[in-house]
Amino acid sequence: MPNYITLLAENLLLKKKLEIAQNYMKREFFEDKKCIAQQRNWAIASNKKNMFLYSNIEDIVNRNIQSFFWELMLISIPATILENIVSAEITYYNFRQYTDRDGFAVISSYHKALDVIIDECIAKKYKAYIDVNRLSSDIENDALNKSLAKIIHSNYSLSVWRLFHLMETLRKYWDWRNKTKLPQYTYLFFKFLWEQYGLRKVLLEDDDFFAIFKKVIESEVLGSKRHKWKITFVETRSARNAIIWGFKEQNCIIYKLLESEEI
Repeated sequence: MPNYITLLAENLLLKKKLEIAQNYMKREFFEDKKCIAQQRNWAIASNKKNMFLYSNIEDIVNRNIQSFFWELMLISIPATILENIVSAEITYYNFRQYTDRDGFAVISSYHKALDVIIDECIAKKYKAYIDVNRLSSDIENDALNKSLAKIIHSNYSLSVWRLFHLMETLRKYWDWRNKTKLPQYTYLFFKFLWEQYGLRKVLLEDDDFFAIFKKVIESEVLGSKRHKWKITFVETRSARNAIIWGFKEQNCIIYKLLESEEI
């Protein structure tokens, strides 16, 4: 007979799935009109076989998510993250059928998922870590330092791009930290990561993670190409592999970030 903890975990998982389904349906009404029209056109153009597969794709995606993330990890993931992963995967299925289209809708959903993960796993925890009363009133004239100051004082978010450049800077600082003085907020961010074992291991020590992250950033799919609607199928597939790896490999950006620190 299942014990109480097992039943509780199953109940929480069912509630999470219901919440995701409800929020995902709501998003359909507020999504970008161009994305909706694009998805509808793809669906209309599908033949009967593809229409049958499309009707089952959400179930397939949900099963992939459940098998990819272990149960307690899945329960703790905010619904917004899972909604965007589901949205990206459904759109990617359509994109595979019509590879002459643009990959904006897929990349946009994954970008939103990454933004929420970074905010929940890193930015909010960094803000809670800082003792505002002990900060100097002077903010050094450094772009990254100013961005971190705005997270503390103006409730700004930490973008994917800013996180990458912080990683790039602090991984170098790792080697010569006793010789070079970092600006106040940047140093406190380094100190924060240093004291969080999971985040330190991924953001400062994991060379594979940094290489994967760098590849996505340098591809510009989260930057100029996304804003210009010029993302090819090959670029979309490559970015998807780096971000979620088709739910096959845990050495990907989303899994590593979620695993690094319990949300």
